[in-house]
Amino acid sequence: MYRVRIIISLLITASLILLTAACVRLESRSIDGSVTAQPSNGIPGNGMKRDEETGLMPMPDADKPITFRIFVRDPGAVPSKSNPVLKKITELTGVTIEYEFLVGDLAQKQGVMVASEDYPDAIFAEAAKFIDAGAFIPLEDKLPNYPNLYEHYSPFLADMTANDGHLYVLEIYDVVHNAAPVFEANGPGFFIQKAVLEDAGYPIPRTLDEYFALIENYKAKYPEIDGVKTIGFEILCDGWRDFCLRNPPQHLMGAGNDGDAYVDPVTYEASLYQISDTAKNYYRKLNEAYHKGLIEAETFTQNYDQYLARLSSGAVLGFFDQGWNFIAASNVLRTEGKHNRTYVAVPIANPGVRDSYLDAPNGTIPGNNGIGITKKCKDPDRLLAFYDWLLQKEVQDYLQWGIEGKDYIRLNNNGKVYTASRREIQNDEARKRDLTGHVLWNYSPKRQGLYENGEPCGPSDSEDEYLMSLTDYDREFLKNYNIKYPAQLLSPPVKRPLYYPLWAMALDEGSAARVAVNKMVETCRKYYPRMILSSPDEFDTLWEEFVTEIQKGNPQPYLDEINQRIAQIMKR
Repeated sequence: MYRVRIIISLLITASLILLTAACVRLESRSIDGSVTAQPSNGIPGNGMKRDEETGLMPMPDADKPITFRIFVRDPGAVPSKSNPVLKKITELTGVTIEYEFLVGDLAQKQGVMVASEDYPDAIFAEAAKFIDAGAFIPLEDKLPNYPNLYEHYSPFLADMTANDGHLYVLEIYDVVHNAAPVFEANGPGFFIQKAVLEDAGYPIPRTLDEYFALIENYKAKYPEIDGVKTIGFEILCDGWRDFCLRNPPQHLMGAGNDGDAYVDPVTYEASLYQISDTAKNYYRKLNEAYHKGLIEAETFTQNYDQYLARLSSGAVLGFFDQGWNFIAASNVLRTEGKHNRTYVAVPIANPGVRDSYLDAPNGTIPGNNGIGITKKCKDPDRLLAFYDWLLQKEVQDYLQWGIEGKDYIRLNNNGKVYTASRREIQNDEARKRDLTGHVLWNYSPKRQGLYENGEPCGPSDSEDEYLMSLTDYDREFLKNYNIKYPAQLLSPPVKRPLYYPLWAMALDEGSAARVAVNKMVETCRKYYPRMILSSPDEFDTLWEEFVTEIQKGNPQPYLDEINQRIAQIMKR
């Protein structure tokens, strides 16, 4: 009920603000018809003019410099100070964003920030921890003041409202109003090197046995690749990215990317896939693969950067991951011309089960996977105004596409494609970071999918750009499967239930549900590597010990909590 009152209040406030704006004629419409944060031409007397290079209107406070510091949960490198796009953005807005990327352990970093209350201006990390600590400021009363932000998020206000009735987080991924086609698997999947499939005559593996047989045969045939020892299967176990270790069983059961429980698609009842027969069979299969030499023991101790380095070598044949998580390695392989060493997702599931890796929009968003503005922010309204300005279509085009004629060209069908020189930059991680607006775009509220007129928001949404970017090798690869996009190796996208995904359900720190799921996750992290590395005759004993430990941890409060929430949401 409190959520409903908050949303009604937001709608009333927004209506009054937009009515006032219409009376004083301070707003305008962008090319696609959406409200823009700035007028399309300078307001008479204010002295503002469009930037000659980009055609963008500056913000009114562009002559008042301010710097915001933002912590990001991901490891990474800051863009060069000479980055031309970021310099132009600062010139037009007066705003400089300084990113602090993760170094070391995320949980430790978050704990130090919470304990010391030494917060940056904004944070992109585990939102629930900072909300519980009182670090984030509520945004529900501010959001209607920024028409682009409000228009962007208004269909998803219920998803963005926290348990206490406040809105704290600006979601930065997959806030899609009109979906684009799915070209490649950007989410979870079992990935395999294209060369492995090519060598085997372009089969489509559908079971674990078929998948690992392909890897085993190729490794036996090619024990080295470009002078590097061939690795059959990698498992990333570093920090929160250990979903690569823990999550595969739910996908083998035909589920989407829910997180820490399996939800029956008919009854919507949650249970633990971690102790299912599917999980037991999966980790037994990894144990078998380890003893066949397909898995290296170091995979359990390497960090994320080391994992990417291994994938970038072209010597890794397969792994379970999410597409966005290893794109940097894929770009290295493309830059080096190793197109046959790039990866494709294949429809691995239990025998007789339809794979379910791709999501279709269902009208909801996670609501907690984005930027939170902290109570230490020097000027929250200036930061919100900046994000509002960024959401203009013209600014989004500049960040994602660049300058027309130099970086991209328009097509007759509302499409866009990069120029060849810009496409080379886009596939080079370092040059993309230092020469384009990618980092700012990636860690800010953004447009994704298609505009109302069918124009793609960005290159990853553009069918024309995707097809233009294909190499001769990739065209031949797809031709052999008689498909247009790699994603067509998988079953079509699935429209998920309204509750989806479970991982977006924030659990209060210290609650019985949070304690229960934390115990379960730690037990999985402790036992899964041990089971994989154990001698085959010890596996069953370890499995029984693992199941006993899971049950001793009492996961029921977690299941009760999520089952209650699922039931509430599905009644909408």
